[in-house]
Amino acid sequence: MNEEALEASQELYQNKAVLNQRAGSLEFDNSTGKESIFITNYHGSNLKITPQVTSEYAKENKQLLVVNDNFETVRNDKHLSVGGNYVKKVTGSQVYQSGFTNENQISAVEAWKEEYRTAALRNSMFDKKRGGQSYPNGVETPFDGILTENPSKNQEVYLNIDKGYPNQSANSSEVKSNVDEVETYAIFDRQPSVFTVANPSTVDFGDDENPATELGTFDAVPEKQTLQTDIANLQEQKLTDLELEAFGDGPNVGGDDQEFTFRNKVVMVGATVNDYPSIRVDERGRATPGRVTVGAHAGAFVQVESVPHVEEVDNSKFPVGNYSLHATNKYNINVGSGGVDIKTSGPVEIGATSYKLGADKVTINSAKGIHIGSENLVELTSLKNISLRSNKQIYIEPGLGVKNNLVVGGGTYMQGETYLHHVTAPAEIQQTENTVVLGKLLKGLKFDFTVTGLTAGPHTVKGIGKITLDDDSSQDGVEMVPHSHHFKNLPLRLTESGANVKEVADIENINIDGYSVPALPIDHSKKTPTVASQGPRPLKRESPNTLLPHDRARVATDGDIKPEFPQIEKDGSFAKEVPVD
Repeated sequence: MNEEALEASQELYQNKAVLNQRAGSLEFDNSTGKESIFITNYHGSNLKITPQVTSEYAKENKQLLVVNDNFETVRNDKHLSVGGNYVKKVTGSQVYQSGFTNENQISAVEAWKEEYRTAALRNSMFDKKRGGQSYPNGVETPFDGILTENPSKNQEVYLNIDKGYPNQSANSSEVKSNVDEVETYAIFDRQPSVFTVANPSTVDFGDDENPATELGTFDAVPEKQTLQTDIANLQEQKLTDLELEAFGDGPNVGGDDQEFTFRNKVVMVGATVNDYPSIRVDERGRATPGRVTVGAHAGAFVQVESVPHVEEVDNSKFPVGNYSLHATNKYNINVGSGGVDIKTSGPVEIGATSYKLGADKVTINSAKGIHIGSENLVELTSLKNISLRSNKQIYIEPGLGVKNNLVVGGGTYMQGETYLHHVTAPAEIQQTENTVVLGKLLKGLKFDFTVTGLTAGPHTVKGIGKITLDDDSSQDGVEMVPHSHHFKNLPLRLTESGANVKEVADIENINIDGYSVPALPIDHSKKTPTVASQGPRPLKRESPNTLLPHDRARVATDGDIKPEFPQIEKDGSFAKEVPVD
């Protein structure tokens, strides 16, 4: 190439073509390095296409109609600024994806989840081998340890211990002129009762071992000992690589979706669901006062029973899925008749200075227990009915106050003193013990006599005569015929000792849940102390049409109660669950 041609090739090309009309202009800039197209409207709207940018300016409204599909791809950032209202209408479905470019990223998060699952399951176990299970999708904690003594014995029971029914040394009492042995019971060997404090024993509650694992001594769970170290190693060996595969690295790492309304509002959605266990349950982990039982030794005592112990498991270590909503003043949700469903496999916590719940009906279901507590007051009010129903005795501590009437359909056992102002009860004819009365013959008493076989010296005296006493006879020289008296009293049964009361009450099923101990029949007879109990008496219907809603066939001697009526179906989310018998 010659010098002239070289110079020509190195020169910049400059050229522009313009087409002007009243409606606007069309301009082509053909200059080297500046190749551009300008379309300008008479009123100012324009379209510019240059090597650096494509810009569009609409002086008024802009409309776009796509008859079929519309695709838009932005390889880097996109910014949208709207000065007024922003309205988007979608007839079909709307799908919004953020944070990943391909399915491999989601697969990486799923792999992260499965890699960490073993650690999450280990974390859901109890620290000690006290038994139990974690939920949901959890594991079992083994049981290996020593239980404490039954705490039922750790209570004071106040008793009046007596020596039993007095031993009788004669056939009957005697009434003499100077000593009333009916009053003093001289013929009975009596010892006073002794007021003492006792503790329930295995005779009362059966097993000396604590029914709950609470306060027991258990070996450590080995899976928990190195858990934190193993998690750190897992993070270094596998989790970090999976996180890089899922989310990338550098300034453009995505995955967060943030929406700001005037101040701060953050919405974050994860790629997969954290379904690790969120609680662990020891089915007999807590000892609690269960019922007041009548024991053969201690009488009425509080029997300690076991209830489930539930602990929350912190398995919140998860790379995605947190959702945070912060409202600096007030948060309102209004939903129509379709309702609101909130479901989680983890715990729910609501905290506030006051909490109000209003509905036409409120249903609360709990498998492991419902706990309602207050430092000052728990109040239940109803204009119609408050019903407490249980398959077991309803335990009340420390006392029960009833403002007006108290109605008990079954038996009543009272260990302490009973204070009454008046008693209304059927009359029962009872009989006193036999009594012999000793007396004397009074002055002036006349009576006939017959003498037979009386010897006076060599003569045998026989005859009939009349005697008149000039003075009273000696004291207690005359014995009356032993007698007793009938009297009206409350219907009652006497036992030989206070211990017999406890034994009889236990045998006659005072401790059986759901069992009604009927009153004994009225027995018009002399009362003899007894140690014998009476089992369930045969039921006699008042008429052939008499219903038996409390049929004894419903109640087993081990306390199991068959349902009186079909169980009420559960509401809402639990409607499809099979009711537990």
